[in-house]
Amino acid sequence: MKPALAAFLLFVSPVVLTAQDPAPGPASGVYPVLARIQQASQSTNDDLVRLRIERWKTEPDQKAELQKIADSVRRNISTAMPDLIKEVQTSRGSVSSAFKLYHNLNILYEYLNVLAESAGSFGKDEESGPLSRDATALDAARQDLSSYIEQAAVTLEVKAARPVATPTPLPPPPPQKIVVDDKPVKTATPKKKKTSPPVPQPASTPN
Repeated sequence: MKPALAAFLLFVSPVVLTAQDPAPGPASGVYPVLARIQQASQSTNDDLVRLRIERWKTEPDQKAELQKIADSVRRNISTAMPDLIKEVQTSRGSVSSAFKLYHNLNILYEYLNVLAESAGSFGKDEESGPLSRDATALDAARQDLSSYIEQAAVTLEVKAARPVATPTPLPPPPPQKIVVDDKPVKTATPKKKKTSPPVPQPASTPN
């Protein structure tokens, strides 16, 4: 039981509450489930306070172990559970946040069953009876949450499988009109340079 308790204590640490998933699910279906989870959690917390494990008819070591489990469950309900529920609400019922809450409910249900059975074996009926009812209520709530997660996952898969509409291609642009000037282009005739007449040479005289 000790390794399992250690794993449970590790789970309720704040580290597990850091992940966020922006993908929303159909939030309208999860709010009634969250209300049932809150109600079952509050009832469980009230009944755990009434336990007198120190008076149970079992060995001291087992009493100490069961008391650790009861304290861990109460801390989880008081700290981790509200944060997980709030995360589901603020993420509008995202599948990942709902699954984290579902995982936490599984652990709570497992350990609450241990306490309820131990109370039936070592404690009084007024202790085991309420815990058994709390375990049943949590089990019903986690089954409802499981159904919600399944439906939300199917909805997301259907959306992802829908073909993406291809945009209608734009028509080609009209051809541009090219205007050609038919008039002949006058070429400039280079002007001839005026040359000066040769300078007359003086006639040679006979010797």
